[in-house]
Amino acid sequence: MLTRLIKGDGMRKSRLHNYHGQFLDPSGFLYLPGSIRTTLLFKLANRRPELPWLGFRAINHLRKLVKPNWSVLEFGSGMSTVWFARRCGLLVSVETDRSWYDSVKTILTQKGFHNVDYRLREEAEYEAVSDYQDSTFDLVLVDGYERDRVMKTAISKVKPGGYIYLDNSDVPYREHRTAKALLMEAAGAESEIRIFNDLYPTQFGVNEGMLARVFNKAAEESVPMTPPKPGGFAG
Repeated sequence: MLTRLIKGDGMRKSRLHNYHGQFLDPSGFLYLPGSIRTTLLFKLANRRPELPWLGFRAINHLRKLVKPNWSVLEFGSGMSTVWFARRCGLLVSVETDRSWYDSVKTILTQKGFHNVDYRLREEAEYEAVSDYQDSTFDLVLVDGYERDRVMKTAISKVKPGGYIYLDNSDVPYREHRTAKALLMEAAGAESEIRIFNDLYPTQFGVNEGMLARVFNKAAEESVPMTPPKPGGFAG
């Protein structure tokens, strides 16, 4: 039990290290109370804050970045769907879990959002948004299943100069490594790439996320894809 509390899934040195072994920096500890508080509220009372399931500093950065006229595409829905819907002009959100989809859809209806195209998809079609033209979205969030497949869609659908956020970019699974390689090549050496090594709300532990501004969209064809596999690492 003690090992579980300290190390979480056992793949890291501790909950305060990411999967690369990087320890949380001093300024990251400012978010320790918030991470513990929201985790306890979620575990004990099933209460979720209206925040994306991303690192606290990543959330702060996105809060400043997203504009009211932006179009946003997210793969993997939740409180992030509500959060983005408040801040952008159009949100397309893709989900694979029926019960979770129904729960989030109820919240969206209760809050009266009319700018959300919320989609339930089978895992095999998770990345399919072919009815939206390429270069449509200002921001794409890659989370949930098959992130290597989804990243190819993200690169094609983001506008030149738009942003892609890859959650859990430090996870040592093949699909995550491939997604990260695709994103880095699409961004290019001269692009803006920010790495967030952060504590998360409702999940006490440190994870890495990567935000990149994408200009070199042709890179999507240059990295070989890995075969699909069941499931994924949901962040």
